[in-house]
Amino acid sequence: MKNPDPNLFLKSLVSDGMSRRKFLQTAAAAALLGGMDFKSLSAQTAAESGFKNLIDPSKKLRIASIGAAGQALGDLKIMASEDIVALCDVDFSRAAKSFAMWPNAARYQDYRRMLREMGDQIDAVLIATPDHTHFPAAMMALEYGKHIYVEKPLTHTIGEARLLREAARKAGVVTQMGNHGHANETTRLVKEWIEAGVIGPVRKVHFWTNRPIWPQGLNLPTPPDTIPATLSWNLWQGVAPERPYNKAYLPFAWRSWWDYGCGALGDMGCHVMDAAFWTLNLRGTFQVSAESEGATQVSAPNWSVVRYDFPQRGDLPPVTLSWFDGGVLPPKPKELGDSPMPNQGVLYYGDKGLLMTTGDYSESPRLLPDSTMKAFRDRPEKTIARVPGGNARMEWVTACKGGPKPGSDIVDYSSSLTEFVLAGNLAIRMGRQIQYDPVAGICIGDPDADRLINKTYRLF
Repeated sequence: MKNPDPNLFLKSLVSDGMSRRKFLQTAAAAALLGGMDFKSLSAQTAAESGFKNLIDPSKKLRIASIGAAGQALGDLKIMASEDIVALCDVDFSRAAKSFAMWPNAARYQDYRRMLREMGDQIDAVLIATPDHTHFPAAMMALEYGKHIYVEKPLTHTIGEARLLREAARKAGVVTQMGNHGHANETTRLVKEWIEAGVIGPVRKVHFWTNRPIWPQGLNLPTPPDTIPATLSWNLWQGVAPERPYNKAYLPFAWRSWWDYGCGALGDMGCHVMDAAFWTLNLRGTFQVSAESEGATQVSAPNWSVVRYDFPQRGDLPPVTLSWFDGGVLPPKPKELGDSPMPNQGVLYYGDKGLLMTTGDYSESPRLLPDSTMKAFRDRPEKTIARVPGGNARMEWVTACKGGPKPGSDIVDYSSSLTEFVLAGNLAIRMGRQIQYDPVAGICIGDPDADRLINKTYRLF
């Protein structure tokens, strides 16, 4: 058999949960069936970067995209200097702009067929689909030894983030999650200022977003709608439970449905909370609780306030982090004066002062009040390497050609960030405080919450 069965590893996921050993055994079988030596996946490459399958810097990276509209098109435009060799989208009508921009790229609706048929013609894979497809698509690309760029959140569930981290480690290829603000100059300034003690030890952080900008707090829609002629509804559903097609799901509002998306927190948390996760070393066991309104068994809530509590971490003091969405805002600090609260941002409360950023990606960091910022002339030294142009997509492309490891590498960083963010959804869905242990990957003493860490999979 020349290529791995694209459903092989999914067949081991169709029951609730899966042991790490069983997962690795399944991945090994798929690799061997593909004519690959699985032992080589964990071998150290001789390249200085530590990655394998690197591309000659003088050549263009041959990229296949799973997803060819919306976010995928935006990513592809930024990577347009490379060779876009294949475009896969379950709806050819929505992919029409990409098809027109890259007329010589092969066209597919089923990513499994694309990877089987074009494996040797592809160096790297962009995955920019609804959340529920990230994991199976990324896993298959890794089985073929391809470098991967996966849009945020990295995966649909905590369990998937942990499994993908292990698979990426074994594959030894270049990986990156699309929380592209991690490459920003301003994200680095936040980390440098806080680590230099500009606002003193941080004990409280507030995050807020204008999401959701799609309906939430929903029940399953009825009656079914007519499936558009250009859409493969079966392929769009992928591993999710089979349901009748309804336009309430597509093309944007899938984010609200637990079967397909991760709600406002999952959609924006990997952007908005990235700098704090990086700067404050938010690793280790923590408690998380939530208030929300309107959540159903199938849909995320209309609004939520999620609280994460971390104990002391080395020299860093205990910290409480609060997430606000759905129009709920944190208390306005008096240091903001007459200025209105931005509709998206982060506030860091330190013992010596406040630091605020705006937008989704830690933009425009400034000290509060304004008089403190105006007096802030002796800036800390810039100690963190910069990404040229703050361009996360090309950071990944460059790494595939032997450049520095991407900052949001799946193994070392973005899988853990995703795990942290999605733990908030466990608290929202359970409606109570949970204690999450990211080393063991469990909710301590809470088997009911543990059941949401993994999910069942449909073979399609």
